Amino acid sequence: MKPEISPLSLKENKRPNFARTLRRFAVLSVVATYLLIFAGGLVRVSGAGMGCPDWPKCYGMWIPPTHVSELKPPYDPAAFNPTLTWIEYINRLMGVLVGLIILATSVYAAIRFLRTPKLFLPAFAATVLVAFQGWLGKVVVKTDLNPFVVTLHLSLALIIVSVLIYLVLQAYAEECGQKEEKPLKTPLTGYAAGLWLFAMMQLVLGTQVREKLEWLSKNFPLFTEAEWLAEVGWIGKLHGLTGVLLAVLTWVVGYKLLTEHKAASGITRSCMLTMMGLSLAEVVVGLSLVWVGIPAVMQIFHQWIASLYIGTAFALVTWLHARGVAEAAGAYLQHQTAVAN
Repeated sequence: MKPEISPLSLKENKRPNFARTLRRFAVLSVVATYLLIFAGGLVRVSGAGMGCPDWPKCYGMWIPPTHVSELKPPYDPAAFNPTLTWIEYINRLMGVLVGLIILATSVYAAIRFLRTPKLFLPAFAATVLVAFQGWLGKVVVKTDLNPFVVTLHLSLALIIVSVLIYLVLQAYAEECGQKEEKPLKTPLTGYAAGLWLFAMMQLVLGTQVREKLEWLSKNFPLFTEAEWLAEVGWIGKLHGLTGVLLAVLTWVVGYKLLTEHKAASGITRSCMLTMMGLSLAEVVVGLSLVWVGIPAVMQIFHQWIASLYIGTAFALVTWLHARGVAEAAGAYLQHQTAVAN
């Protein structure tokens, strides 16, 4: 006679599978959010921020017009540009899609892990934040692209990404069966946190440079791009120098981690290598903005690469703080066995 298996035991046995599904939902949410950040950069550099002058509708319609003849009062036909309108509208549709993906992640977390705070709370928090982000998008339109509100809009997107990355890592740890334990103290956690903080400061400097360039282009349209860059002044030079310094520090920390901690976990090594590559790419793109001018595509990638770096640095800090440099061999083998089965 086969022994009875209680529903509770069966549910516990399936927790790694549930955690794997949650991790996949969270990864999808992270990817979707980063694509939305990229789309937001495209809206910014193309000048499509006011492509839809109202919110949530666009020119008073749920599906925006494609020709000036479709406009109704009180909208000004002279301000209508169908290309910019649809760029902004597609960006809004992407925002709705990302919100639904994050909502689905939160619902699944509530169904499977309602009594596991480390998994349910970040999923719920991401849903609340993305709802607030939607409202903030309305404020961006109402304030006619106020620079402070636009910067706050981007910053909140990075906070949402950070919360989702935390959820990914916690779901991965649950999937692997890793128990909460105090990791060995290592200065690398502090170094990684320093890089993350430095990158955030660099992003703030970058927004100041971008706001000044936008003001110059609006008030001095006859100036060349080189003249705009020259007028930015010391803050532009500081932004460039600190960007190079961040890349150098990233490679120093990366070299120290990869050479002195050969038993570092796969996540730790992957995060560090990604940060090294992104920091180098950011310098190359930044130099191209100075040497080639200010091509729109480079502006998009400059901001997007910085966002990717900040997210990766946050993942590294979170993992080192919670799990330490080395991954527990038993948990890793358990995870590999579960994947194989």
